[in-house]
Amino acid sequence: MKIETTLSGSFPKLPLEPGAPNVRVIRNRMDQGKASEKDLAEATRETTRRIVALQESAGVDIPMGGQVAWDDAQTYFARGVAGFTIAGLIRYLDTNTYYRQPEITSPVSWTQPVTVESYRMAQGMAHRPLKAFLPGPYSLYRFSRDLHYKDPKDALAKVGEAVAREAKALEDQGAEWIHFEEPWLGRARSEEAALVTAALTPLFRGRKAKTVLHVPFRSPGAVFGAIRDLPWTVLGLDLVESPEAWELLAKVPAGRTVGLGLVDARNTRLEDPARVAKEVERARSERPDLGWQLCTTASLEYLPVDRAAMKVARLTEAARLASGNGG
Repeated sequence: MKIETTLSGSFPKLPLEPGAPNVRVIRNRMDQGKASEKDLAEATRETTRRIVALQESAGVDIPMGGQVAWDDAQTYFARGVAGFTIAGLIRYLDTNTYYRQPEITSPVSWTQPVTVESYRMAQGMAHRPLKAFLPGPYSLYRFSRDLHYKDPKDALAKVGEAVAREAKALEDQGAEWIHFEEPWLGRARSEEAALVTAALTPLFRGRKAKTVLHVPFRSPGAVFGAIRDLPWTVLGLDLVESPEAWELLAKVPAGRTVGLGLVDARNTRLEDPARVAKEVERARSERPDLGWQLCTTASLEYLPVDRAAMKVARLTEAARLASGNGG
């Protein structure tokens, strides 16, 4: 059985080669009045082209566009949804990076596509279907400051509906895969299960595209009962930073697919493909009734670009070995 490969979020925006378009430099030049929106659009297109080509050259089965225009995993989308405003910088979880915190200041409602144009641009550069990316609604809410809703359950339902409508817009443009990034599911407590259900239920209602519910950094074990039977196509787990997520494999319903996050996106150390392949074999031997993908644990965005590229190559080599060994 072939083990499909995919990434789990964005890719470094910095170029691999000197002289190539550099989105960060262009943005800095814009702040100084030395570059234009047209310059940024051209740099974004060329950077996206490079990221897509790198994945295809490495043999990634389900590539992504790299989210080049995104500052982080939530602000880009929140900025385009009614009810959100964008405030100041705040620390992202337990990292040394920061994001501009969305604030909910009025009723949340989806009024028009936010990510469709950038997805269409990236897909036009690819030779195979790309996986679209969206923030998961539970995490989008937890990353935000709610200044409007009195009941979090009501807010989460509305945020879930907004993300679901964006997913529908992506489907209408031909997206065959949609990735929902949910780091906060690993931080949710068991008593928050009803809130998780309120956020996630709208996501999968009527979906035509294949869906990935991806949980980086920590295991979603405390609320696994709330997500177990939702109709996701793939459940992505971080098995490096959260080895306890291995325990969830026994609880996944038969016939479903698990994304094995075995290539570490938070460490520059390069994986041994043979060792990763053995971990895939371990999972397959524990649950021969499940399908499998091999993926990065999280976004590769904050690794040096050369290391990120090498990790993509290691990812596909490990999948090739695992597919050959497991036949």
